[in-house]
Amino acid sequence: MKQRDALEIFSFTNYYGAHVTTVLLNASNSVKYAVKTASIVKQHKRVETLLERDSITDLAAAESRLVHLRDSEVVLFKVARSNYWQARFRIYTGKWIRFSTRRRNIDDARQIACDRYDEARYRERLGFTALIKRFDEMAKCCVTEMRRDIAAGTGKKIYTAYIAVIDTYLIPFFGQMYLTSITNRHIAEFEVWRNSQLRRPPKVSTLLTFATAFTRITQTAVEQGWISDKVPVPKLNVRGEKGQARPAFTNDEVARIQQHLKTWYVGVEGYTGEMRLMLRDLVDILMLTGMRQGTESMNLEWRHIEWYVEKDVRYLRIWVSGKTGARWLIAKHECLRVLERLQATHTDTAELSFDDLLALRMPVKLFRFRDGRKPFEMNKIFRRLLEDLDLVKGQAGTDRTLYSLRHTYATQELLAGTDIHTLARQMGTSVVMLERHYSKLTATMAAEQLA
Repeated sequence: MKQRDALEIFSFTNYYGAHVTTVLLNASNSVKYAVKTASIVKQHKRVETLLERDSITDLAAAESRLVHLRDSEVVLFKVARSNYWQARFRIYTGKWIRFSTRRRNIDDARQIACDRYDEARYRERLGFTALIKRFDEMAKCCVTEMRRDIAAGTGKKIYTAYIAVIDTYLIPFFGQMYLTSITNRHIAEFEVWRNSQLRRPPKVSTLLTFATAFTRITQTAVEQGWISDKVPVPKLNVRGEKGQARPAFTNDEVARIQQHLKTWYVGVEGYTGEMRLMLRDLVDILMLTGMRQGTESMNLEWRHIEWYVEKDVRYLRIWVSGKTGARWLIAKHECLRVLERLQATHTDTAELSFDDLLALRMPVKLFRFRDGRKPFEMNKIFRRLLEDLDLVKGQAGTDRTLYSLRHTYATQELLAGTDIHTLARQMGTSVVMLERHYSKLTATMAAEQLA
Protein backbone atom coordinates (compact mmCIF):
# COMPACT_ATOMS: atom_id res chain seq x y z
CA MET A 1 0.00 0.00 0.00
CA LYS A 2 1.28 3.51 -0.86
CA GLN A 3 0.74 6.84 0.86
CA ARG A 4 0.41 10.09 -1.20
CA ASP A 5 -1.32 13.43 -0.53
CA ALA A 6 -3.34 12.04 2.43
CA LEU A 7 -4.80 9.38 0.16
CA GLU A 8 -4.49 5.64 0.52
CA ILE A 9 -4.15 3.71 -2.71
CA PHE A 10 -4.54 -0.02 -3.04
CA SER A 11 -5.11 -2.42 -5.92
CA PHE A 12 -6.97 -5.71 -6.23
CA THR A 13 -7.57 -8.19 -9.00
CA ASN A 14 -11.01 -9.26 -10.12
CA TYR A 15 -12.61 -12.70 -9.72
CA TYR A 16 -10.82 -14.20 -12.71
CA GLY A 17 -7.48 -12.52 -11.94
CA ALA A 18 -7.29 -11.03 -15.39
CA HIS A 19 -7.63 -7.35 -14.49
CA VAL A 20 -6.56 -5.05 -11.68
CA THR A 21 -8.57 -2.14 -10.22
CA THR A 22 -7.02 0.75 -8.28
CA VAL A 23 -9.10 2.45 -5.54
CA LEU A 24 -8.21 5.64 -3.67
CA LEU A 25 -9.35 6.32 -0.09
CA ASN A 26 -9.23 9.59 1.83
CA ALA A 27 -8.37 9.95 5.49
CA SER A 28 -11.88 8.94 6.59
CA ASN A 29 -11.60 5.73 4.55
CA SER A 30 -14.45 6.66 2.22
CA VAL A 31 -14.03 5.81 -1.43
CA LYS A 32 -13.21 8.92 -3.42
CA TYR A 33 -12.19 7.55 -6.78
CA ALA A 34 -12.08 4.17 -8.53
CA VAL A 35 -9.46 4.14 -11.26
CA LYS A 36 -10.12 2.52 -14.60
CA THR A 37 -9.56 -1.24 -14.66
CA ALA A 38 -6.33 -2.25 -16.40
CA SER A 39 -5.25 -5.54 -17.94
CA ILE A 40 -2.52 -7.39 -16.04
CA VAL A 41 -1.38 -9.18 -19.13
CA LYS A 42 -0.69 -6.04 -21.21
CA GLN A 43 2.02 -3.78 -19.76
CA HIS A 44 0.75 -4.05 -16.19
CA LYS A 45 3.38 -1.96 -14.45
CA ARG A 46 3.35 0.94 -16.91
CA VAL A 47 -0.45 1.16 -16.91
CA GLU A 48 -0.65 0.99 -13.12
CA THR A 49 1.82 3.88 -12.75
CA LEU A 50 -0.03 6.04 -15.26
CA LEU A 51 -3.41 5.30 -13.70
CA GLU A 52 -2.15 6.14 -10.24
CA ARG A 53 -0.75 9.45 -11.40
CA ASP A 54 -3.86 10.39 -13.40
CA SER A 55 -6.22 9.38 -10.60
CA ILE A 56 -4.73 11.91 -8.21
CA THR A 57 -5.29 14.68 -10.76
CA ASP A 58 -8.85 13.51 -11.54
CA LEU A 59 -9.69 13.20 -7.86
CA ALA A 60 -8.59 16.76 -7.18
CA ALA A 61 -10.76 17.96 -10.06
CA ALA A 62 -13.71 15.94 -8.78
CA GLU A 63 -13.31 17.37 -5.28
CA SER A 64 -13.38 20.89 -6.71
CA ARG A 65 -16.73 20.16 -8.35
CA LEU A 66 -18.42 19.18 -5.04
CA VAL A 67 -20.30 21.86 -3.07
CA HIS A 68 -21.58 20.89 0.39
CA LEU A 69 -24.60 22.66 1.86
CA ARG A 70 -26.67 22.36 5.04
CA ASP A 71 -23.90 20.69 7.08
CA SER A 72 -23.11 18.45 4.11
CA GLU A 73 -26.70 17.12 4.01
CA VAL A 74 -27.04 18.54 0.50
CA VAL A 75 -24.35 18.10 -2.14
CA LEU A 76 -24.03 19.90 -5.45
CA PHE A 77 -21.85 18.42 -8.16
CA LYS A 78 -21.32 18.37 -11.89
CA VAL A 79 -21.01 15.47 -14.30
CA ALA A 80 -19.08 15.45 -17.53
CA ARG A 81 -22.09 15.09 -19.79
CA SER A 82 -24.00 18.14 -18.50
CA ASN A 83 -23.44 21.85 -17.91
CA TYR A 84 -26.11 21.92 -15.21
CA TRP A 85 -25.43 21.49 -11.52
CA GLN A 86 -26.75 18.21 -10.10
CA ALA A 87 -27.87 17.78 -6.48
CA ARG A 88 -28.36 14.93 -4.05
CA PHE A 89 -29.52 14.50 -0.46
CA ARG A 90 -30.62 11.63 1.76
CA ILE A 91 -34.17 11.43 3.13
CA TYR A 92 -35.28 9.88 6.44
CA THR A 93 -35.70 6.42 4.92
CA GLY A 94 -32.03 6.41 3.91
CA LYS A 95 -32.80 6.70 0.22
CA TRP A 96 -30.71 9.12 -1.83
CA ILE A 97 -32.62 11.67 -3.89
CA ARG A 98 -30.74 12.89 -6.94
CA PHE A 99 -31.95 15.47 -9.45
CA SER A 100 -30.80 18.15 -11.84
CA THR A 101 -31.20 21.76 -10.74
CA ARG A 102 -31.33 22.77 -14.42
CA ARG A 103 -29.15 25.75 -13.54
CA ARG A 104 -25.62 26.64 -14.68
CA ASN A 105 -25.17 29.40 -12.10
CA ILE A 106 -23.96 28.04 -8.75
CA ASP A 107 -25.99 30.51 -6.67
CA ASP A 108 -29.23 29.58 -8.45
CA ALA A 109 -28.39 25.90 -8.08
CA ARG A 110 -27.75 26.33 -4.32
CA GLN A 111 -31.19 27.95 -3.85
CA ILE A 112 -33.04 25.25 -5.80
CA ALA A 113 -31.22 22.38 -4.07
CA CYS A 114 -31.90 23.77 -0.59
CA ASP A 115 -35.56 24.49 -1.42
CA ARG A 116 -36.06 20.95 -2.65
CA TYR A 117 -34.35 19.56 0.45
CA ASP A 118 -36.54 21.64 2.80
CA GLU A 119 -39.68 20.64 0.89
CA ALA A 120 -38.73 16.96 1.01
CA ARG A 121 -38.22 17.07 4.79
CA TYR A 122 -41.53 18.88 5.27
CA ARG A 123 -43.42 16.45 3.04
CA GLU A 124 -41.95 13.48 4.89
CA ARG A 125 -43.14 14.86 8.22
CA LEU A 126 -46.66 15.13 6.76
CA GLY A 127 -46.54 11.55 5.50
CA PHE A 128 -46.23 12.37 1.78
CA THR A 129 -43.59 11.25 -0.69
CA ALA A 130 -40.37 13.23 -0.43
CA LEU A 131 -40.57 14.93 -3.80
CA ILE A 132 -43.62 16.03 -5.73
CA LYS A 133 -43.96 14.64 -9.24
CA ARG A 134 -44.38 16.66 -12.39
CA PHE A 135 -47.77 16.53 -14.11
CA ASP A 136 -46.53 14.21 -16.87
CA GLU A 137 -45.19 11.71 -14.30
CA MET A 138 -48.52 11.68 -12.45
CA ALA A 139 -50.46 11.39 -15.71
CA LYS A 140 -48.37 8.44 -16.95
CA CYS A 141 -48.95 6.63 -13.65
CA CYS A 142 -52.70 7.23 -14.03
CA VAL A 143 -52.62 5.87 -17.60
CA THR A 144 -50.71 2.79 -16.43
CA GLU A 145 -53.38 2.10 -13.80
CA MET A 146 -56.21 2.34 -16.34
CA ARG A 147 -54.41 0.13 -18.86
CA ARG A 148 -53.82 -2.43 -16.12
CA ASP A 149 -57.54 -2.44 -15.28
CA ILE A 150 -58.44 -2.80 -18.97
CA ALA A 151 -56.07 -5.77 -19.33
CA ALA A 152 -57.57 -7.37 -16.21
CA GLY A 153 -61.10 -6.97 -17.58
CA THR A 154 -62.17 -4.62 -14.78
CA GLY A 155 -61.62 -1.39 -16.70
CA LYS A 156 -64.44 0.52 -18.33
CA LYS A 157 -64.64 1.19 -22.05
CA ILE A 158 -64.48 4.95 -21.37
CA TYR A 159 -60.93 4.43 -20.06
CA THR A 160 -59.66 4.31 -23.64
CA ALA A 161 -61.08 7.80 -24.18
CA TYR A 162 -59.48 9.07 -20.96
CA ILE A 163 -56.11 7.65 -22.01
CA ALA A 164 -56.37 9.30 -25.44
CA VAL A 165 -57.21 12.67 -23.85
CA ILE A 166 -54.30 12.41 -21.40
CA ASP A 167 -51.74 11.36 -24.02
CA THR A 168 -52.88 13.73 -26.78
CA TYR A 169 -53.87 16.86 -24.87
CA LEU A 170 -53.16 16.97 -21.14
CA ILE A 171 -49.54 15.76 -21.11
CA PRO A 172 -48.41 17.89 -24.09
CA PHE A 173 -49.82 21.04 -22.44
CA PHE A 174 -49.37 20.53 -18.68
CA GLY A 175 -46.53 17.99 -18.78
CA GLN A 176 -43.67 20.06 -17.33
CA MET A 177 -45.85 21.82 -14.74
CA TYR A 178 -46.63 20.72 -11.22
CA LEU A 179 -50.25 19.95 -10.45
CA THR A 180 -50.26 22.28 -7.43
CA SER A 181 -48.94 25.17 -9.54
CA ILE A 182 -51.68 24.99 -12.20
CA THR A 183 -53.90 28.07 -11.96
CA ASN A 184 -57.20 29.12 -13.49
CA ARG A 185 -55.20 31.13 -16.02
CA HIS A 186 -53.42 27.95 -17.15
CA ILE A 187 -56.79 26.20 -17.45
CA ALA A 188 -58.14 29.01 -19.64
CA GLU A 189 -55.04 28.91 -21.85
CA PHE A 190 -55.35 25.13 -22.16
CA GLU A 191 -59.00 25.34 -23.23
CA VAL A 192 -58.15 27.83 -25.98
CA TRP A 193 -55.30 25.59 -27.18
CA ARG A 194 -57.42 22.43 -26.98
CA ASN A 195 -60.25 23.96 -29.00
CA SER A 196 -57.77 25.01 -31.68
CA GLN A 197 -56.51 21.43 -31.82
CA LEU A 198 -60.04 20.02 -32.04
CA ARG A 199 -60.92 22.56 -34.77
CA ARG A 200 -64.48 22.74 -33.51
CA PRO A 201 -66.33 23.84 -30.37
CA PRO A 202 -66.46 20.76 -28.10
CA LYS A 203 -69.81 19.36 -27.00
CA VAL A 204 -70.72 18.87 -23.35
CA SER A 205 -69.96 15.14 -23.58
CA THR A 206 -66.47 15.88 -24.90
CA LEU A 207 -65.82 18.42 -22.14
CA LEU A 208 -66.96 15.90 -19.53
CA THR A 209 -64.43 13.39 -20.88
CA PHE A 210 -61.63 15.96 -20.61
CA ALA A 211 -62.69 17.02 -17.12
CA THR A 212 -62.98 13.46 -15.84
CA ALA A 213 -59.57 12.52 -17.26
CA PHE A 214 -58.01 15.53 -15.49
CA THR A 215 -59.79 14.62 -12.24
CA ARG A 216 -58.52 11.03 -12.44
CA ILE A 217 -54.94 12.33 -12.54
CA THR A 218 -55.65 14.39 -9.41
CA GLN A 219 -57.11 11.32 -7.69
CA THR A 220 -54.03 9.27 -8.58
CA ALA A 221 -51.78 12.00 -7.16
CA VAL A 222 -53.71 11.98 -3.88
CA GLU A 223 -53.72 8.17 -3.63
CA GLN A 224 -49.96 8.02 -4.25
CA GLY A 225 -49.28 10.65 -1.60
CA TRP A 226 -47.89 13.17 -4.09
CA ILE A 227 -50.33 15.88 -3.05
CA SER A 228 -52.79 16.39 -0.22
CA ASP A 229 -56.52 16.16 -0.82
CA LYS A 230 -56.72 19.53 0.95
CA VAL A 231 -54.74 21.27 -1.81
CA PRO A 232 -57.12 23.16 -4.14
CA VAL A 233 -56.67 22.10 -7.75
CA PRO A 234 -58.62 23.89 -10.51
CA LYS A 235 -60.97 21.86 -12.69
CA LEU A 236 -61.68 21.94 -16.38
CA ASN A 237 -64.77 23.70 -17.65
CA VAL A 238 -67.72 21.48 -18.66
CA ARG A 239 -69.98 24.18 -20.08
CA GLY A 240 -70.41 23.78 -23.81
CA GLU A 241 -72.87 23.08 -26.57
CA LYS A 242 -75.30 20.29 -25.84
CA GLY A 243 -74.89 17.31 -28.10
CA GLN A 244 -77.82 16.01 -30.07
CA ALA A 245 -79.35 12.80 -28.77
CA ARG A 246 -78.60 9.70 -30.79
CA PRO A 247 -81.58 8.95 -33.01
CA ALA A 248 -83.68 5.86 -32.49
CA PHE A 249 -85.15 3.53 -35.12
CA THR A 250 -88.84 3.22 -35.88
CA ASN A 251 -90.54 -0.17 -35.62
CA ASP A 252 -90.57 -0.49 -39.40
CA GLU A 253 -86.86 0.29 -39.60
CA VAL A 254 -86.06 -2.30 -36.93
CA ALA A 255 -88.05 -4.88 -38.89
CA ARG A 256 -86.08 -4.04 -42.07
CA ILE A 257 -82.78 -4.45 -40.24
CA GLN A 258 -83.72 -7.79 -38.69
CA GLN A 259 -85.06 -9.13 -41.99
CA HIS A 260 -81.88 -8.15 -43.87
CA LEU A 261 -79.65 -9.74 -41.23
CA LYS A 262 -81.30 -13.12 -41.75
CA THR A 263 -79.52 -13.52 -45.08
CA TRP A 264 -76.75 -10.89 -45.02
CA TYR A 265 -74.12 -13.43 -43.90
CA VAL A 266 -75.02 -16.15 -46.41
CA GLY A 267 -72.23 -16.89 -48.89
CA VAL A 268 -69.70 -14.65 -47.09
CA GLU A 269 -66.59 -16.52 -45.96
CA GLY A 270 -64.07 -15.93 -43.17
CA TYR A 271 -64.28 -13.48 -40.31
CA THR A 272 -66.55 -11.12 -42.24
CA GLY A 273 -69.19 -13.82 -42.56
CA GLU A 274 -68.85 -14.69 -38.88
CA MET A 275 -69.19 -11.03 -37.87
CA ARG A 276 -72.34 -10.61 -39.96
CA LEU A 277 -73.85 -13.69 -38.34
CA MET A 278 -72.80 -12.41 -34.92
CA LEU A 279 -74.31 -8.99 -35.67
CA ARG A 280 -77.71 -10.56 -36.21
CA ASP A 281 -77.71 -11.96 -32.65
CA LEU A 282 -76.21 -8.79 -31.19
CA VAL A 283 -78.89 -6.53 -32.68
CA ASP A 284 -81.65 -8.77 -31.34
CA ILE A 285 -80.16 -8.93 -27.82
CA LEU A 286 -79.69 -5.16 -27.66
CA MET A 287 -83.30 -4.65 -28.74
CA LEU A 288 -84.60 -7.21 -26.22
CA THR A 289 -82.62 -6.07 -23.16
CA GLY A 290 -81.68 -2.38 -23.53
CA MET A 291 -78.11 -3.09 -22.39
CA ARG A 292 -75.24 -0.88 -23.52
CA GLN A 293 -73.30 -1.85 -26.60
CA GLY A 294 -69.62 -2.40 -25.88
CA THR A 295 -68.52 -3.13 -22.33
CA GLU A 296 -71.86 -4.66 -21.31
CA SER A 297 -72.74 -6.63 -24.43
CA MET A 298 -69.34 -7.78 -25.72
CA ASN A 299 -68.19 -9.04 -22.30
CA LEU A 300 -71.27 -11.22 -21.79
CA GLU A 301 -70.47 -14.80 -20.81
CA TRP A 302 -72.78 -17.80 -20.41
CA ARG A 303 -72.19 -17.77 -16.64
CA HIS A 304 -73.81 -14.31 -16.52
CA ILE A 305 -77.22 -15.71 -17.58
CA GLU A 306 -79.64 -17.57 -15.32
CA TRP A 307 -83.29 -18.42 -14.86
CA TYR A 308 -85.23 -16.31 -12.39
CA VAL A 309 -88.57 -17.64 -11.16
CA GLU A 310 -91.34 -15.44 -9.81
CA LYS A 311 -94.93 -16.56 -9.31
CA ASP A 312 -94.25 -19.78 -11.25
CA VAL A 313 -93.01 -17.82 -14.28
CA ARG A 314 -89.42 -18.19 -15.50
CA TYR A 315 -87.55 -15.11 -16.66
CA LEU A 316 -84.10 -14.80 -18.20
CA ARG A 317 -81.93 -12.71 -15.92
CA ILE A 318 -78.60 -11.33 -17.19
CA TRP A 319 -75.74 -9.87 -15.15
CA VAL A 320 -73.99 -6.97 -16.89
CA SER A 321 -71.25 -4.60 -15.80
CA GLY A 322 -70.48 -1.33 -17.53
CA LYS A 323 -70.45 2.44 -17.27
CA THR A 324 -72.53 2.71 -14.08
CA GLY A 325 -71.43 -0.51 -12.40
CA ALA A 326 -72.93 -3.99 -12.31
CA ARG A 327 -76.63 -4.87 -12.28
CA TRP A 328 -79.17 -7.55 -13.14
CA LEU A 329 -81.54 -6.94 -16.03
CA ILE A 330 -84.51 -8.94 -17.27
CA ALA A 331 -84.55 -9.98 -20.93
CA LYS A 332 -87.78 -10.26 -22.89
CA HIS A 333 -89.05 -13.81 -23.41
CA GLU A 334 -88.13 -13.67 -27.12
CA CYS A 335 -84.47 -13.48 -26.06
CA LEU A 336 -84.49 -17.23 -25.36
CA ARG A 337 -84.71 -17.94 -29.09
CA VAL A 338 -81.74 -15.67 -29.79
CA LEU A 339 -79.61 -17.25 -27.06
CA GLU A 340 -80.38 -20.74 -28.34
CA ARG A 341 -79.29 -19.58 -31.79
CA LEU A 342 -76.02 -18.32 -30.33
CA GLN A 343 -75.55 -21.56 -28.43
CA ALA A 344 -75.82 -23.61 -31.63
CA THR A 345 -73.07 -21.56 -33.30
CA HIS A 346 -70.21 -23.11 -31.28
CA THR A 347 -69.32 -26.76 -30.82
CA ASP A 348 -68.50 -26.41 -27.10
CA THR A 349 -72.10 -25.37 -26.35
CA ALA A 350 -74.18 -26.82 -29.21
CA GLU A 351 -74.45 -30.35 -27.78
CA LEU A 352 -75.78 -29.20 -24.41
CA SER A 353 -79.37 -28.48 -23.54
CA PHE A 354 -79.98 -24.81 -22.78
CA ASP A 355 -80.76 -25.48 -19.12
CA ASP A 356 -77.59 -27.57 -18.73
CA LEU A 357 -75.56 -24.80 -20.37
CA LEU A 358 -76.80 -22.24 -17.84
CA ALA A 359 -76.26 -24.69 -14.96
CA LEU A 360 -72.60 -25.18 -15.96
CA ARG A 361 -71.96 -21.42 -15.64
CA MET A 362 -69.30 -21.53 -18.34
CA PRO A 363 -66.87 -18.54 -18.39
CA VAL A 364 -67.15 -18.37 -22.19
CA LYS A 365 -68.03 -15.29 -24.25
CA LEU A 366 -71.35 -15.24 -26.11
CA PHE A 367 -69.96 -13.09 -28.92
CA ARG A 368 -66.81 -14.71 -30.28
CA PHE A 369 -65.34 -16.11 -33.46
CA ARG A 370 -65.14 -19.85 -33.96
CA ASP A 371 -61.46 -19.74 -32.91
CA GLY A 372 -62.47 -18.19 -29.57
CA ARG A 373 -61.31 -14.61 -30.21
CA LYS A 374 -63.57 -11.71 -29.26
CA PRO A 375 -64.34 -9.13 -31.98
CA PHE A 376 -62.55 -5.85 -31.43
CA GLU A 377 -65.63 -3.79 -32.32
CA MET A 378 -68.92 -4.12 -34.21
CA ASN A 379 -69.84 -0.54 -35.12
CA LYS A 380 -68.15 -0.50 -38.52
CA ILE A 381 -69.94 -3.58 -39.81
CA PHE A 382 -73.24 -2.22 -38.43
CA ARG A 383 -72.68 0.99 -40.37
CA ARG A 384 -72.14 -1.05 -43.56
CA LEU A 385 -75.49 -2.69 -42.90
CA LEU A 386 -77.18 0.69 -42.46
CA GLU A 387 -75.54 1.96 -45.66
CA ASP A 388 -76.97 -1.02 -47.56
CA LEU A 389 -80.43 -0.17 -46.20
CA ASP A 390 -80.01 3.62 -46.49
CA LEU A 391 -80.68 4.03 -42.77
CA VAL A 392 -77.51 5.80 -41.61
CA LYS A 393 -79.15 9.18 -40.98
CA GLY A 394 -81.91 9.70 -38.45
CA GLN A 395 -84.75 12.17 -38.65
CA ALA A 396 -82.56 14.97 -37.19
CA GLY A 397 -79.81 14.27 -39.73
CA THR A 398 -77.45 12.65 -37.19
CA ASP A 399 -75.73 9.33 -37.80
CA ARG A 400 -77.10 6.21 -36.18
CA THR A 401 -74.91 3.65 -34.42
CA LEU A 402 -75.39 0.43 -32.49
CA TYR A 403 -76.03 2.61 -29.44
CA SER A 404 -79.16 3.87 -31.21
CA LEU A 405 -80.73 0.46 -30.50
CA ARG A 406 -80.58 1.28 -26.77
CA HIS A 407 -82.48 4.51 -27.43
CA THR A 408 -84.97 2.53 -29.51
CA TYR A 409 -85.49 0.15 -26.59
CA ALA A 410 -86.06 3.05 -24.16
CA THR A 411 -88.50 4.75 -26.53
CA GLN A 412 -90.54 1.58 -27.07
CA GLU A 413 -90.70 0.81 -23.34
CA LEU A 414 -91.86 4.30 -22.43
CA LEU A 415 -94.49 4.29 -25.17
CA ALA A 416 -95.64 0.89 -23.92
CA GLY A 417 -96.24 2.39 -20.47
CA THR A 418 -93.24 0.98 -18.54
CA ASP A 419 -92.69 2.92 -15.32
CA ILE A 420 -89.76 5.31 -15.72
CA HIS A 421 -88.19 4.23 -12.39
CA THR A 422 -88.32 0.56 -13.39
CA LEU A 423 -86.85 1.39 -16.77
CA ALA A 424 -84.02 3.37 -15.16
CA ARG A 425 -83.01 0.36 -13.03
CA GLN A 426 -83.25 -1.98 -16.04
CA MET A 427 -81.03 0.23 -18.20
CA GLY A 428 -78.57 1.21 -15.49
CA THR A 429 -79.23 4.94 -15.74
CA SER A 430 -81.03 7.62 -13.74
CA VAL A 431 -84.59 8.87 -13.91
CA VAL A 432 -83.22 12.37 -14.48
CA MET A 433 -81.29 11.18 -17.52
CA LEU A 434 -84.35 9.45 -18.97
CA GLU A 435 -86.50 12.52 -18.41
CA ARG A 436 -83.86 14.75 -19.99
CA HIS A 437 -83.59 12.70 -23.18
CA TYR A 438 -87.16 11.44 -23.51
CA SER A 439 -89.24 14.36 -22.20
CA LYS A 440 -90.42 14.88 -25.78
CA LEU A 441 -92.40 11.64 -25.41
CA THR A 442 -94.40 12.91 -22.41
CA ALA A 443 -97.33 14.19 -24.45
CA THR A 444 -97.32 11.09 -26.67
CA MET A 445 -97.39 8.75 -23.66
CA ALA A 446 -100.36 10.67 -22.23
CA ALA A 447 -102.22 10.77 -25.56
CA GLU A 448 -105.13 8.71 -24.23
CA GLN A 449 -105.70 11.13 -21.37
CA LEU A 450 -105.13 14.22 -23.52
CA ALA A 451 -107.29 13.23 -26.50
